[in-house]
Parts: sequence; C-alpha cells; structure tokens
Amino acid sequence: MTMHASTIDSIRKSLVGLRMPRALEALDATLRRIEQGEIDGIQAFDELLVEELTLRESRRIKAALMMARLTTIKTLAGFDFAFQPSLDKNRIMALAELKFIERAEVVHLLGPPGTGKSHLATALA
Repeated sequence: MTMHASTIDSIRKSLVGLRMPRALEALDATLRRIEQGEIDGIQAFDELLVEELTLRESRRIKAALMMARLTTIKTLAGFDFAFQPSLDKNRIMALAELKFIERAEVVHLLGPPGTGKSHLATALA
C-alpha cells in the first residue's frame, strides 16, 4: 500500500510539474473509479488527458475571443431572424459553415443600424 501511495504522490508531483491542473483536480475521482472497477488504467489515463485538453482548449478559445475583442458571446441561435425578415436565414446558415474562408472570399454585411450586422459578425467569428 505504501508503494501505491508513493506512486500516487509521484503522479501528483508530475502533474504539477507538467502544469496539468485539471488532470490533477480529476485524479482522485479517477482513481476511485479504477478502484471500483468502472474503468481500467488506460481509460483513466485517457480521461485525465481529455479533461486537461478540454480545459486548455476552452482557455485558448477565451484568449482568442479576447484578442479579437469579441468579449460578448453571440450565437446564431440567439439571432432573431423574424425581426429582420429581409435576411435570408439559409444564406446566413451557409456562411456559418465558414467555407468562404477556405475559398479566401470576403464577406460584407451591409445594412442600416440595428439590423444585426454586428451580432451576425460576432456569431460567425
């Protein structure tokens, strides 16, 4: 049992050294799941890595949004297409696929103030 505890301490130190805070946070719960036979060692390892990658990806997205000065999160789901009936919803949904980026095309959103241009641009971004 001492060997087991020292191994867990070593894992904790390694996670700290590797700067993997989410994996460290999830370690105890993951070890309990191994002890209960819910998962094996490989699954546990995978789950810890997925937890850490998820945290890092969310941090990366948050930093990218801040760098792009898109601090307010707006989505196409939150856009009221009924408010702007002249707007073709299918065309906007096609834009959301972002294929225009691969084709290196420019998209211009034109219209008077209050028509949702900024909301759509932020949602697409």
